[in-house]
Amino acid sequence: MITARPLVAADLDAVVGLLHAYDRRWFGEPVLSAADVRSEWSSPAFRLAEDSEGWFDDGDEDVDADADGGDEHGDAGTLVAFGTLGTRGEVEVAVDEAWEDAGLQDALLERWEGEARRRGFPAVHRELPADDREGLDRLLRRGWVAERTGWILRLDADDALEPGPLPAGYALREVTEADVPAVHAVVRDAFSQYGPSRRTYEDWRAGLVDRPDVDLRHWRLATHAGEVVGACLVVDPAAPAPGGPEAEGAEGAGEAWVPQVAVADAHRRRGLARALLVSVAAAARERGVPRLGLYTHEGTGALGLYERIGLRVVHTLTTCTLEL
Repeated sequence: MITARPLVAADLDAVVGLLHAYDRRWFGEPVLSAADVRSEWSSPAFRLAEDSEGWFDDGDEDVDADADGGDEHGDAGTLVAFGTLGTRGEVEVAVDEAWEDAGLQDALLERWEGEARRRGFPAVHRELPADDREGLDRLLRRGWVAERTGWILRLDADDALEPGPLPAGYALREVTEADVPAVHAVVRDAFSQYGPSRRTYEDWRAGLVDRPDVDLRHWRLATHAGEVVGACLVVDPAAPAPGGPEAEGAEGAGEAWVPQVAVADAHRRRGLARALLVSVAAAARERGVPRLGLYTHEGTGALGLYERIGLRVVHTLTTCTLEL
């Protein structure tokens, strides 16, 4: 029988295991890491007890399904599906492949669509591998629309790094703790053109600064006359736990990830984004991390820039939206 309850911290490895199985099916490698999931759960605005639900096979046909099954240690059987509602309306759903025909995906989508409406979210969003036609068709039948295409890009160890000259008056340097509010301001303003953000400074910091796999010395700032006008953030690969879900699939263990790169509007088209990325990639190689990865979507218009730097598309995704 299936029992359902909110996820708890002890469910992390099982959740990552489902995500990795899904990623391997469509991408051939894990995309999200345990550290990524943990950082999302640690956001002050994300409440695991209210924003998540795990469905477990308890292996006992005589046990009555109970929405409050399980306990704080997460021992309610085998996790076969889960869903979460992120602070910005992101819906994450993963189902064990053996249970795909049981209707769990639609049930979880129904659960979080309704919850998002109840909370007054303007829309919910979900990213799918572009090849997951069945998943896309499921969303379209529910009234979602395919909003945009996005890409995961990678710079490999043997790809040349060709920094361009910085214009006069500009400089690059490492980030210090005192710089973090200025970095946030540049990122916030740069990304505001894609719509208002529901993410507070505290949420941003929890997800991108206060992580065990982040070292501010690996980030880069672009400055002009002492003012922060650009920034490139980077997350280093976390060491996989022995026997854990990342140990088996450590394909990304040699890849530093750029979650955000931004340049203030008045200072764009001067080569700063290129300089920031090349500097971050070179520093990563110096500390033994050979590859660099990042995500962009068609709304940014940045794909050509990244390809000119030398990054190549390795995975394509479709972002779907349901207006509420």
